[in-house]
Amino acid sequence: MKKVGHIAYGRQDQPSLERLAGMLNRSLIGSNEPAVDCVEWELSLDDGSIQCQFPLGSAAADKQRICDKVGRILAEYTLAEHEPSLLRGIFQVRYGLKEPVEIDALIAESVSMLDGEPEIDGSWAGRGRERRTGKLAARFSAYLAENQRLNLQGFLRFRLTEYRAEVLEAADTAIEERLMERQYQEFMSLLRTMAEWQEIRTSAVHVLHGGGNAFRILDEQMRPLESPSPEFGQKEDLEEESRVVSRLLAVSPRQLFIHTPEPESQVIRTIIGIFGNRAALCPDQPTH
Repeated sequence: MKKVGHIAYGRQDQPSLERLAGMLNRSLIGSNEPAVDCVEWELSLDDGSIQCQFPLGSAAADKQRICDKVGRILAEYTLAEHEPSLLRGIFQVRYGLKEPVEIDALIAESVSMLDGEPEIDGSWAGRGRERRTGKLAARFSAYLAENQRLNLQGFLRFRLTEYRAEVLEAADTAIEERLMERQYQEFMSLLRTMAEWQEIRTSAVHVLHGGGNAFRILDEQMRPLESPSPEFGQKEDLEEESRVVSRLLAVSPRQLFIHTPEPESQVIRTIIGIFGNRAALCPDQPTH
Protein backbone atom coordinates (compact mmCIF):
# COMPACT_ATOMS: atom_id res chain seq x y z
CA MET A 1 0.00 0.00 0.00
CA LYS A 2 1.32 3.43 -0.94
CA LYS A 3 0.99 6.79 0.75
CA VAL A 4 0.70 9.69 -1.67
CA GLY A 5 2.17 13.18 -1.24
CA HIS A 6 1.88 16.14 -3.58
CA ILE A 7 4.02 19.14 -4.52
CA ALA A 8 1.82 21.59 -6.40
CA TYR A 9 3.14 24.45 -8.49
CA GLY A 10 0.45 25.32 -11.00
CA ARG A 11 -0.34 24.34 -14.58
CA GLN A 12 1.01 27.59 -15.97
CA ASP A 13 4.50 26.64 -14.78
CA GLN A 14 4.66 23.21 -16.43
CA PRO A 15 8.24 23.54 -17.84
CA SER A 16 9.55 24.56 -14.43
CA LEU A 17 7.58 21.75 -12.80
CA GLU A 18 9.07 19.25 -15.26
CA ARG A 19 12.57 20.40 -14.29
CA LEU A 20 11.73 19.95 -10.63
CA ALA A 21 10.36 16.43 -11.26
CA GLY A 22 13.59 15.59 -13.08
CA MET A 23 15.68 16.87 -10.16
CA LEU A 24 13.68 14.77 -7.72
CA ASN A 25 13.95 11.56 -9.74
CA ARG A 26 17.65 12.04 -10.56
CA SER A 27 18.36 12.29 -6.85
CA LEU A 28 17.02 8.75 -6.33
CA ILE A 29 19.24 7.07 -8.92
CA GLY A 30 21.79 4.83 -7.20
CA SER A 31 20.41 5.52 -3.73
CA ASN A 32 21.13 2.84 -1.11
CA GLU A 33 18.40 3.98 1.24
CA PRO A 34 15.62 1.33 1.21
CA ALA A 35 12.78 3.76 1.77
CA VAL A 36 14.06 6.16 -0.88
CA ASP A 37 14.32 3.30 -3.39
CA CYS A 38 10.56 2.88 -3.09
CA VAL A 39 9.83 6.55 -3.77
CA GLU A 40 8.63 7.62 -7.19
CA TRP A 41 7.90 11.15 -8.31
CA GLU A 42 5.37 11.47 -11.10
CA LEU A 43 4.29 14.66 -12.85
CA SER A 44 0.52 15.14 -13.09
CA LEU A 45 -0.48 17.50 -15.89
CA ASP A 46 -4.10 17.51 -14.77
CA ASP A 47 -3.60 19.65 -11.69
CA GLY A 48 0.02 20.84 -12.14
CA SER A 49 1.43 18.83 -9.27
CA ILE A 50 4.11 16.24 -8.57
CA GLN A 51 2.89 13.12 -6.79
CA CYS A 52 5.19 11.27 -4.41
CA GLN A 53 4.53 7.68 -3.36
CA PHE A 54 6.28 5.73 -0.63
CA PRO A 55 5.28 2.78 1.62
CA LEU A 56 2.64 3.71 4.18
CA GLY A 57 4.43 1.70 6.85
CA SER A 58 7.82 3.32 6.34
CA ALA A 59 9.86 3.87 9.47
CA ALA A 60 9.92 7.41 10.83
CA ALA A 61 13.68 7.61 10.29
CA ASP A 62 13.30 6.55 6.66
CA LYS A 63 10.57 9.12 6.08
CA GLN A 64 12.70 11.84 7.67
CA ARG A 65 15.57 10.99 5.34
CA ILE A 66 13.20 11.31 2.42
CA CYS A 67 11.92 14.67 3.68
CA ASP A 68 15.47 15.92 4.22
CA LYS A 69 16.52 14.87 0.73
CA VAL A 70 13.45 16.39 -0.90
CA GLY A 71 13.80 19.53 1.21
CA ARG A 72 17.36 19.98 -0.06
CA ILE A 73 16.25 19.55 -3.66
CA LEU A 74 13.41 22.04 -3.22
CA ALA A 75 15.86 24.53 -1.70
CA GLU A 76 18.27 24.17 -4.62
CA TYR A 77 15.37 24.43 -7.05
CA THR A 78 14.13 27.58 -5.33
CA LEU A 79 17.50 29.31 -5.65
CA ALA A 80 18.03 28.18 -9.25
CA GLU A 81 14.51 28.71 -10.62
CA HIS A 82 12.43 30.89 -8.33
CA GLU A 83 15.01 33.41 -7.16
CA PRO A 84 15.82 34.90 -10.59
CA SER A 85 12.08 35.18 -11.32
CA LEU A 86 11.49 36.85 -7.97
CA LEU A 87 14.28 39.34 -8.64
CA ARG A 88 13.01 40.02 -12.16
CA GLY A 89 9.58 40.83 -10.76
CA ILE A 90 11.09 43.20 -8.18
CA PHE A 91 13.03 45.13 -10.82
CA GLN A 92 10.07 45.28 -13.21
CA VAL A 93 7.30 46.10 -10.73
CA ARG A 94 9.04 47.87 -7.85
CA TYR A 95 11.46 49.88 -10.01
CA GLY A 96 9.61 49.92 -13.34
CA LEU A 97 12.61 48.68 -15.34
CA LYS A 98 11.95 47.39 -18.86
CA GLU A 99 15.34 46.83 -20.52
CA PRO A 100 16.05 43.06 -20.39
CA VAL A 101 19.84 43.47 -20.51
CA GLU A 102 19.82 45.89 -17.56
CA ILE A 103 17.49 43.64 -15.58
CA ASP A 104 19.64 40.57 -16.25
CA ALA A 105 22.74 42.45 -15.07
CA LEU A 106 20.98 43.55 -11.88
CA ILE A 107 19.78 39.98 -11.24
CA ALA A 108 23.36 38.73 -11.58
CA GLU A 109 24.61 41.43 -9.19
CA SER A 110 21.90 40.62 -6.64
CA VAL A 111 22.59 36.87 -6.73
CA SER A 112 26.31 37.59 -6.37
CA MET A 113 25.64 39.58 -3.22
CA LEU A 114 23.38 36.88 -1.82
CA ASP A 115 25.87 34.10 -2.60
CA GLY A 116 28.85 35.87 -1.08
CA GLU A 117 31.76 37.87 -2.46
CA PRO A 118 35.17 36.46 -3.45
CA GLU A 119 37.74 36.15 -0.69
CA ILE A 120 40.90 38.29 -0.71
CA ASP A 121 42.91 35.44 -2.23
CA GLY A 122 40.45 35.24 -5.12
CA SER A 123 38.63 32.06 -4.07
CA TRP A 124 34.86 32.10 -4.15
CA ALA A 125 33.34 31.83 -0.74
CA GLY A 126 29.75 30.93 -1.66
CA ARG A 127 28.86 30.83 2.01
CA GLY A 128 25.76 32.90 1.50
CA ARG A 129 24.30 30.42 -0.97
CA GLU A 130 25.08 27.42 1.21
CA ARG A 131 23.57 29.18 4.23
CA ARG A 132 20.37 30.00 2.33
CA THR A 133 20.16 26.49 0.88
CA GLY A 134 20.46 24.99 4.37
CA LYS A 135 17.82 27.27 5.87
CA LEU A 136 15.35 26.67 3.06
CA ALA A 137 15.99 22.91 3.10
CA ALA A 138 15.20 22.78 6.83
CA ARG A 139 11.93 24.68 6.33
CA PHE A 140 10.82 22.44 3.45
CA SER A 141 11.81 19.26 5.28
CA ALA A 142 9.94 20.19 8.45
CA TYR A 143 6.80 21.00 6.49
CA LEU A 144 6.91 17.80 4.41
CA ALA A 145 7.30 15.71 7.56
CA GLU A 146 3.94 16.97 8.84
CA ASN A 147 1.95 17.52 5.62
CA GLN A 148 1.03 15.43 2.60
CA ARG A 149 0.66 18.36 0.22
CA LEU A 150 2.98 21.29 -0.44
CA ASN A 151 1.89 24.18 -2.63
CA LEU A 152 5.27 25.52 -3.63
CA GLN A 153 4.11 28.92 -4.83
CA GLY A 154 2.07 29.50 -1.68
CA PHE A 155 4.89 28.25 0.53
CA LEU A 156 7.36 30.64 -1.09
CA ARG A 157 4.97 33.56 -0.87
CA PHE A 158 3.53 33.18 2.61
CA ARG A 159 5.90 31.01 4.65
CA LEU A 160 9.30 32.24 3.49
CA THR A 161 8.90 35.94 4.24
CA GLU A 162 12.38 36.17 5.77
CA TYR A 163 13.95 34.73 2.62
CA ARG A 164 11.93 37.04 0.37
CA ALA A 165 12.98 40.02 2.51
CA GLU A 166 16.64 39.02 2.08
CA VAL A 167 16.20 38.84 -1.70
CA LEU A 168 14.45 42.22 -1.73
CA GLU A 169 17.30 43.78 0.28
CA ALA A 170 19.83 42.47 -2.23
CA ALA A 171 17.78 43.91 -5.10
CA ASP A 172 17.56 47.30 -3.38
CA THR A 173 21.32 47.29 -2.79
CA ALA A 174 22.01 46.42 -6.43
CA ILE A 175 19.83 49.34 -7.53
CA GLU A 176 21.58 51.72 -5.11
CA GLU A 177 25.02 50.64 -6.32
CA ARG A 178 23.95 51.00 -9.95
CA LEU A 179 22.63 54.50 -9.21
CA MET A 180 25.87 55.45 -7.43
CA GLU A 181 27.90 54.13 -10.37
CA ARG A 182 25.76 56.14 -12.79
CA GLN A 183 26.18 59.28 -10.70
CA TYR A 184 29.94 58.66 -10.52
CA GLN A 185 30.16 58.31 -14.30
CA GLU A 186 28.16 61.52 -14.78
CA PHE A 187 30.46 63.33 -12.35
CA MET A 188 33.53 61.97 -14.16
CA SER A 189 32.09 63.22 -17.45
CA LEU A 190 31.66 66.69 -15.92
CA LEU A 191 35.27 66.70 -14.66
CA ARG A 192 36.55 65.59 -18.08
CA THR A 193 34.65 68.46 -19.67
CA MET A 194 36.16 70.90 -17.17
CA ALA A 195 39.67 69.60 -17.87
CA GLU A 196 39.18 69.90 -21.63
CA TRP A 197 37.79 73.43 -21.61
CA GLN A 198 39.95 75.00 -18.93
CA GLU A 199 42.73 77.30 -20.01
CA ILE A 200 46.18 75.70 -19.77
CA ARG A 201 48.01 77.27 -16.82
CA THR A 202 51.24 75.32 -16.66
CA SER A 203 53.25 73.24 -19.12
CA ALA A 204 53.77 70.12 -17.01
CA VAL A 205 53.00 68.66 -13.61
CA HIS A 206 54.44 65.57 -11.94
CA VAL A 207 52.32 63.53 -9.56
CA LEU A 208 54.42 61.44 -7.19
CA HIS A 209 52.33 58.63 -5.78
CA GLY A 210 54.02 56.58 -3.08
CA GLY A 211 51.09 54.18 -2.80
CA GLY A 212 47.80 54.45 -0.94
CA ASN A 213 47.02 58.09 -0.15
CA ALA A 214 50.63 59.33 -0.28
CA PHE A 215 50.83 62.06 -2.94
CA ARG A 216 53.14 64.91 -3.84
CA ILE A 217 52.51 67.33 -6.71
CA LEU A 218 55.52 68.97 -8.40
CA ASP A 219 55.86 71.51 -11.22
CA GLU A 220 57.94 71.05 -14.38
CA GLN A 221 61.08 72.01 -12.42
CA MET A 222 60.29 69.29 -9.87
CA ARG A 223 59.43 71.89 -7.24
CA PRO A 224 56.51 71.30 -4.88
CA LEU A 225 53.36 73.14 -5.87
CA GLU A 226 51.89 75.07 -3.01
CA SER A 227 48.44 73.89 -1.99
CA PRO A 228 45.92 76.73 -2.03
CA SER A 229 43.45 77.26 0.75
CA PRO A 230 40.29 75.18 0.35
CA GLU A 231 38.02 76.52 -2.35
CA PHE A 232 34.36 77.31 -1.81
CA GLY A 233 32.43 74.13 -1.06
CA GLN A 234 35.50 72.15 -0.02
CA LYS A 235 36.10 70.81 3.44
CA GLU A 236 39.39 70.65 5.26
CA ASP A 237 39.01 66.90 5.67
CA LEU A 238 38.33 66.30 1.97
CA GLU A 239 39.39 62.81 0.88
CA GLU A 240 42.87 62.67 -0.59
CA GLU A 241 41.64 61.53 -4.00
CA SER A 242 39.30 64.51 -4.27
CA ARG A 243 42.00 66.86 -3.00
CA VAL A 244 44.52 65.68 -5.62
CA VAL A 245 41.99 65.87 -8.45
CA SER A 246 40.88 69.32 -7.35
CA ARG A 247 44.49 70.55 -7.22
CA LEU A 248 45.30 69.18 -10.68
CA LEU A 249 42.21 70.79 -12.17
CA ALA A 250 43.23 74.09 -10.57
CA VAL A 251 46.75 74.09 -12.10
CA SER A 252 45.41 72.73 -15.45
CA PRO A 253 48.66 71.27 -16.88
CA ARG A 254 49.29 70.67 -20.57
CA GLN A 255 51.03 67.42 -19.65
CA LEU A 256 50.60 65.30 -16.54
CA PHE A 257 53.26 62.76 -15.56
CA ILE A 258 52.12 60.21 -12.98
CA HIS A 259 54.85 58.32 -11.12
CA THR A 260 53.26 55.42 -9.26
CA PRO A 261 53.91 51.83 -8.18
CA GLU A 262 50.14 51.22 -8.28
CA PRO A 263 48.94 52.11 -11.81
CA GLU A 264 45.70 50.12 -11.33
CA SER A 265 44.64 51.87 -8.13
CA GLN A 266 41.31 53.67 -8.21
CA VAL A 267 42.74 57.14 -7.68
CA ILE A 268 45.22 56.76 -10.56
CA ARG A 269 42.52 55.43 -12.87
CA THR A 270 40.36 58.41 -11.88
CA ILE A 271 43.08 60.93 -12.72
CA ILE A 272 43.78 59.29 -16.08
CA GLY A 273 40.05 59.12 -16.80
CA ILE A 274 39.76 62.88 -16.29
CA PHE A 275 42.87 64.06 -18.16
CA GLY A 276 42.94 61.41 -20.87
CA ASN A 277 45.80 61.75 -23.37
CA ARG A 278 47.34 64.58 -21.36
CA ALA A 279 48.26 62.06 -18.63
CA ALA A 280 51.15 59.60 -18.88
CA LEU A 281 52.12 56.80 -16.53
CA CYS A 282 55.75 56.68 -15.39
CA PRO A 283 56.58 53.53 -13.40
CA ASP A 284 59.81 54.94 -12.00
CA GLN A 285 60.13 57.71 -9.44
CA PRO A 286 61.94 60.80 -10.79
CA THR A 287 65.39 61.77 -9.49
CA HIS A 288 65.74 65.34 -8.34
